[in-house]
Amino acid sequence: MIEEWRAELFKRSKSEKTLEEWLKQQEWYQDDREYSILFETLYDQPAQRRNYVEECVRNARPSWGYAYLTNLLAKRIFDVVFTTNFDDLINEACYLYSEDLRPIVAAHDSAVSGIRVTSRRPKIIKLHGDFLYDDIKNTVSELETLESNMKRKLTQFCQEYGLIVIGYGGADDSVMDTLEVLLRSNDYLCHGLYWCVRKGDKLSKRLRSLMRHNRIYLVPIDGFDEVMAETHAAADCVLPDSLKKPFKVARERVRLFVNPASEALKKHPVISKDIQDVMAELGSQSSVAKQDMLPALLKAALALRQNKTEEGIVQLRIAIKEDPDDKQLAYKMAEVLADSNKNEELLEYLKTAPIDTENRIYFLLRAGADEEVLSASEQLLSENPYEPFTRINRAISLKRCNRRDEMESELRFLEANLTPESPMSGAFEAGIAALRRDKEKMLRAIKKALGTELTKKSVAKFPVFEDYRDDPDLKALLDKTSEVD
Repeated sequence: MIEEWRAELFKRSKSEKTLEEWLKQQEWYQDDREYSILFETLYDQPAQRRNYVEECVRNARPSWGYAYLTNLLAKRIFDVVFTTNFDDLINEACYLYSEDLRPIVAAHDSAVSGIRVTSRRPKIIKLHGDFLYDDIKNTVSELETLESNMKRKLTQFCQEYGLIVIGYGGADDSVMDTLEVLLRSNDYLCHGLYWCVRKGDKLSKRLRSLMRHNRIYLVPIDGFDEVMAETHAAADCVLPDSLKKPFKVARERVRLFVNPASEALKKHPVISKDIQDVMAELGSQSSVAKQDMLPALLKAALALRQNKTEEGIVQLRIAIKEDPDDKQLAYKMAEVLADSNKNEELLEYLKTAPIDTENRIYFLLRAGADEEVLSASEQLLSENPYEPFTRINRAISLKRCNRRDEMESELRFLEANLTPESPMSGAFEAGIAALRRDKEKMLRAIKKALGTELTKKSVAKFPVFEDYRDDPDLKALLDKTSEVD
């Protein structure tokens, strides 16, 4: 930034001298405060400086050093980070490179006063502010002093802890004046101030002055990433799964495309379009060569989207082997087997799949295992007699077994306990009418529920409507329905 600003001011000067000759005549040249002087000269308004910084950090991404630091925070090797940087890389790294690390971030003087030394959550305190706000500190006058709460909090922590400084030159007065005062007293920094200096870098005047105190030690380092790696290793820390097993993280993101709970959302035109765009890109010719790198769950989603059912099932089995206790994944496998009429495979899979009893009854019904449906539903209803989905699934099996009187008993129980406010009441009304062979009432109820409680796919899939699969009136009704795929 300094080199860029030097060149810009030299250009504006229209000097006939060379850049080197001109710079030597400038009072600010190689001054410890050169950064601040130039920044304020070129960008005199706070909003301009904020915009400049925001553009500089727009494409910044946390490096390996941040990954190690995140894990050191998670293991409580370190507890607090004071930073003069405006960027959000430490906080971003906590979300990217950990599983559940959620730091407290204070970027305003007013926000820092409530942070407690004893808080177990890691704390990130931004001494000079955040690039998202106009009140970042980067001019000479702004860097003369710390805000009162920031100074008080830095002082409080230095009474309890030592301090390690990395990546900070010590050129501004705000932090350095505070450290100077603290080092004069034996009550602060009793665990030492370790100042890391990259090999080959020159010390600022303020830092050279600070070195006359006791309890401050220079530590030559290769760089931030390297020293974080060595500290991580010395603390016997092991990288978390979020870094060691990146495909595990990728599988979590894939759930957006394969989670059964998201099926209703996929009807929304915006969500559906975005899903289609992502899947189309992954399935495009340019991405085919990269598909081997994808997690099995996403490979399964791609294969099923392309109607490659067998390949989709193979990839689902791989994904399940990686995460055998995943209930949503188990539901997806059962659904694919049911949709492709692989009833024997479905029945075999249901024996060990981690699927709850209610959904297991549904899939047993789709596989035609009516006796098992009746047995399982009877047990479930003895525990919860008001479960409507189990009731109607039981009624379907009773119909198939030609036990009409018992079926009617189940339907009457359903009607007596359903109200217009009940979840899926319209869909249940349509299903009850279908089982009673009341076609007109069924069609009216389906028409009313389409787009909210029912979709064309669900009507075609749900066993309750199986007697009307080829009914021309139902087909005509569904054909008229406009629905996002």
